Amino acid sequence: MRTLITGEVVDFVPTFNAHLDEKGLFLSEDGDFAITVDTGFNGGIAIPLEMLGEMDVEFFGYDTLALATGDIVELPMFMGKVILDDYESVTWFIPGDSLLGMAFLSAVGSILCFDFENETVELKR
Repeated sequence: MRTLITGEVVDFVPTFNAHLDEKGLFLSEDGDFAITVDTGFNGGIAIPLEMLGEMDVEFFGYDTLALATGDIVELPMFMGKVILDDYESVTWFIPGDSLLGMAFLSAVGSILCFDFENETVELKR
């Protein structure tokens, strides 16, 4: 089992660090913004629309999604690249808060470990 990335759990909120460039979204421990692990989000990755503009993403279409509030919204979907160390994955992105969803997490990892005592979260493969 190999750890792909380690993050932190603060006030019961698990996050990984990330940074963007034109190549894609890099999940790395030295990233410049936090992205929340959201086990209630069934999708790929959500990031603010202005951040999507900094990436090389391709418009894929629209999808209807249910938000945590219960609201049903139609959002644009984009395909883009995510890089974790030497591992690359193509996934879909939607505009929104910075969130990693279950579709992405299950595609790149096989174990998601929360260690509340040490305040860490790890994605393993």
